Amino acid sequence: MNEPTRATDRPSAPPWRRPKWVFGALMLVTAGFAAYTSGRLLAPGPELAGTVLEAPQQVGELAFDRAPDGARVTLGAVAEEADWTLVFFGFVDCPDVCPLTMTRLADTVRDLDRGSALRVAMVTVDPEQDDPARLGAYVRGFHEEFVGLTGSNEDVATAARRFFVGYNQASGTIVHTESVALVDRSGRLRAVYGQGSLPELTHDLEAILNGRRL
Repeated sequence: MNEPTRATDRPSAPPWRRPKWVFGALMLVTAGFAAYTSGRLLAPGPELAGTVLEAPQQVGELAFDRAPDGARVTLGAVAEEADWTLVFFGFVDCPDVCPLTMTRLADTVRDLDRGSALRVAMVTVDPEQDDPARLGAYVRGFHEEFVGLTGSNEDVATAARRFFVGYNQASGTIVHTESVALVDRSGRLRAVYGQGSLPELTHDLEAILNGRRL
């Protein structure tokens, strides 16, 4: 005589007959995983070494005489030539910080090797000495595509204030802020790197050029 079939021996219900709550749970799990994955993809990367401006400053209207021919240009026109422009304030006769910083920036551009995506512009804080021809020869000595910008004392002073740069004559030389600024293609000041954070500049720029949002 056959034993009665126990509940545990019964075949499981086919998928199309399973309770609706099972499908609901599966859908919730799937949606949750998708949301988590999306959040991971959209989340910003590690914190950048530079100081990122929460409210980007528009600096594109600042006007200069471009080296070496002295053509009048705006910083916005220079910024449009690349995705990102590094702006440094210095002067040709600077004995130490300027050549060291310009060399570092040249190494960064060469290491990243992104063609026209990255540009460097040096604004002189000694416009009376650094005419377009002199400044042009100086910046091209570090990299053939570096841009030199000079102008009147008022041009330089106005630009320096907008970039939070200070400078003055002291003991026969010019003392100035040694930071490097990052300007986007729209002519907006987005971040500032002091000398202490410059060693991380190449790493940060690589992340930014690869899509890291500021």
